[in-house]
Amino acid sequence: MAPASPTSASWNSGRVLGPSDTSSWDCKTFGGAVIVPADPLSTTNNSAWRMYYYGRGSDMWNMGVVPFNAALPTGRIGLALSNDGGLSFARFKGPLPQGALFDPSDDPTSFDCVHIAVGDVFFNASLNQWLLYYFGGGLDEMPLVGFPDRLCKGVLLQPGLAISDDGIHFHHREGPILTVGDAGCWDQNGVSWPRVLQPSNPHSDQWIMSYHTRESGGMNNFGFFSAGIAVSADGKVWEKKGKVLSCGEPGTWDEGGVSVRHIVRYNGKYLMFYEGSNYKFDFSIGLATSDDGLSWVKDLECGPEPGGPVLKARKGEDVWDNVVVGTPYVIVLPDGSLRMYYLGVGKKEGDMATQQGIGLATSIGTDFRTWRRVCE
Repeated sequence: MAPASPTSASWNSGRVLGPSDTSSWDCKTFGGAVIVPADPLSTTNNSAWRMYYYGRGSDMWNMGVVPFNAALPTGRIGLALSNDGGLSFARFKGPLPQGALFDPSDDPTSFDCVHIAVGDVFFNASLNQWLLYYFGGGLDEMPLVGFPDRLCKGVLLQPGLAISDDGIHFHHREGPILTVGDAGCWDQNGVSWPRVLQPSNPHSDQWIMSYHTRESGGMNNFGFFSAGIAVSADGKVWEKKGKVLSCGEPGTWDEGGVSVRHIVRYNGKYLMFYEGSNYKFDFSIGLATSDDGLSWVKDLECGPEPGGPVLKARKGEDVWDNVVVGTPYVIVLPDGSLRMYYLGVGKKEGDMATQQGIGLATSIGTDFRTWRRVCE
């Protein structure tokens, strides 16, 4: 059955990519936009932007594995293109079946043979190559955090790197490029959603990777999310620097921790926009800051609590993101304003199922603490 397709302008307001038709590789679920502005390989259209994202077209992952969480939209990686400067996107038909771009490994011993998702993508001018940082899960069985008696495949998430000459055909993959911590370490359960910041000066700066894991413990031993940092001299060999952000105080908007995040440089500082959640399964987007990209604090000026939030779901409204917002990816524009692309989940009144979309919010000028959706 095709995904629900509300067509009212009010329902779709602020969404730049909506559900696909049933022939597409991502017709079941999708999310996790990574944006590459001003396509470096386009010689004719300066407005050509790329969106890499992940999803799947069935109830199964690769190798016949049933997802341990049906709401998790991982599986395969694909591409959408924009010809209006990132304000709307259309799916690009990639070289793989149903139009996908990059698939799990066919090697059953590989760390990424069950499901994958994109973490970050960019064109590296010094290498003249596209680098795709992704993460995946394999056939190893592990207990789910919070459910110690439930053994599942695809739970152990680790990052990999794929390389391409055109950003479409990926001819090389390697990984895991960062492994889970030893028993007892904070990241022993996984290293997921790698976001990578290239050096601003390749002769002196280091590469920075942020990632997160789900730790054991928390309220009723349900688990909680924490984020860490790793650094590299070449973008391939990484050294962990430790955990940098985790749960807010009990009862706060991010008491359940810090998960998917994105770091940008801005006016001599580092900004981290992160997905936070509570134990009521409310997901919002918050803000942390850093002077060096290695030590982080939740911002105290962007909302009623540390970290914000700066963007919340539009609960109670008849719109596509009225249940969840998260998975932020931020672009700094030449005029100093910022754009935030995010995953939204919504449910139309009377419907049983939810649907996903990719939305767009913009900062109020150069005020990175205040945001509004493009429709507002």
